[in-house]
Parts: sequence; C-alpha cells; structure tokens
Amino acid sequence: MAGKGWLGGSLVLASAVAFGFLPIFARLAYSGGAGTWGLLFVRFSTAFVLLGAILAARGGLRVPSRGRLATLILLGAAGYFLQSSLYFTALLYAPVSVVALILYTYPVFVTAASFSLGLEKPSARLLATLAAAMLGIVLVADPVMEGSATGILLALGASMVYTSYIIISSRVLRDVSGELSTFYVVGGASVSFLVAGSITGGLSLGWGQDAWVWAILIAVIPTVLALTFFFKGLAIVGPTRASILSTAEIVTSVAAASAIFGEVLTPLQALGGAIIIAASLLAAIQGKKQTERIRSTDRERPSRNRNG
Repeated sequence: MAGKGWLGGSLVLASAVAFGFLPIFARLAYSGGAGTWGLLFVRFSTAFVLLGAILAARGGLRVPSRGRLATLILLGAAGYFLQSSLYFTALLYAPVSVVALILYTYPVFVTAASFSLGLEKPSARLLATLAAAMLGIVLVADPVMEGSATGILLALGASMVYTSYIIISSRVLRDVSGELSTFYVVGGASVSFLVAGSITGGLSLGWGQDAWVWAILIAVIPTVLALTFFFKGLAIVGPTRASILSTAEIVTSVAAASAIFGEVLTPLQALGGAIIIAASLLAAIQGKKQTERIRSTDRERPSRNRNG
C-alpha cells in the first residue's frame, strides 16, 4: 500500500506540473504566430484523438446514454469553449503568473456556489476563505491593473465559468468516469472551436513551425498526459491528498514564467498569490469532504474534472 501511495502521489504531482506548463506553452505558441481559436482547436481535436486511442486500448471507450452524451458534448461545446477562450485570451493581455493565480481561485468560487445550492453549510471558515480569496485577487491584480485590466477581467471570467462547469458536471455526471467524460468534453469543445473559428475567420493555421511544436506539446503534455496521470493518481491517493499535491500546478506556472519570460511578482503580488493558494486549497479540501459526506456512494470520483 505504501508503494502504491508513493506511485499515486507521484502521478498527481506529475500531472500538476504538466498542467502548470499550459499557459507557458500557450504564450510560446502565440509568439510563433498562433491564434487563440486555432490553437485551442488544435489542442482539443488532437487531445480528443489521443484520449480516444488510449481509452480504446484499455477497453474503456464506450458511448454513454443519449442524455449523458448530450450533456457531455454541451459541457464541452459551450462551457469549456467559453472558459478556454477567456483563459487563453487573458494570456495576451496580462502576465502568465497573474492570469494563472487568478484562475486558481475557482475552488473558492466552487465552495461558494455549493453553499448557495445548499451543498455546503454556512460557516465562519467559509466566509473567511472567501474573504481571503478576494484579498488575494486584489493584491495580485492591483499592481498591474492599469495596464492589464482586460487580462485580469478575462481571467476572473474564466474562473467563474469554470466554477459553473464544475458544479454542473459534478451534479449530473456522477455515473460517468472522469476519463470518459473528459474524452467527450474535449470533443465537444473542438467542434465549437472549429465552427466558431470557421465562421469568424479565426481558424487560420498558417503558423510558423515553432507555433505548431508548442501547439502539439499543449495537446500532449498539459492535456492528455496530465489528465491521464491525474485520474490514475486520484484513484490511488484520493481527492484530499490530490488537492494538496495539485498546488504544484500554480507554483510551476509562476516559477516557469519567471524563468522563461522574466516575470517577477512584486512582494504584494507574491503575498496575494500565497493567500489565493492557501484559500483555494482550504476550499478544495472542504468541498471534497462535504461532497463525500453528501454523496457517500461516489467516494472514488473527484468533485471536479481536470480538463485544464
């Protein structure tokens, strides 16, 4: 068991590090001439094919019931389409570290939404967590708001949309495995980006070679490999430990942005980032424990799907 625990923890940690490189690779793809919607279409369509191949090789590829299938496709075609569009566009207007930190507030918003839906009981700890997250956002955003207001708002919007996605998926997709649901969600998202990009003319794929390299890396490392490692590790260590290890995601993004792009957080931003991480971690752990108490038959399933 100890050996399995080490393996599970290593898988979740590797997944978090891989997810942390998502905004880094995106910024590098942009520098090579990639456009937002074209980049996201390549990411999700490639991931759809690779995830399908992995599921088929394991014998886990199946078609859910008509209602579940429609829900999964809609979550990808609408929810994940909007969330990814906001997040990747935010990277054009604000530093990677700032965008990543603000997006990472979603566990707090999920907890707040759970409270409003009656899934979480009101408590002083919950209110303190929400207040801390808001303070963290102010500290992270304020020093750069003058030049990056658009990026800040887009990142916050992405966090809000992701919150809605998590709440909906956790309530209506309890009988579909995380890996299988991710497969259909990324498929739905890829269709939306194909259609929207074709209609608006934003699907141009005439990029430089470097952009294509980074686009494929986005599909493989912080998407397919990260998702596969996460679900495998989650099954071994459980959701609470997985939440703790997943904080490596935001640490990776901030550290890589500093090393590659020379982004340096001010002391106030660093303090705000630390507050956001602490509040989000506390909210995630509280939310998972509450979910386990309410849904005792669903202990092996994460309260959120990691679709990156």
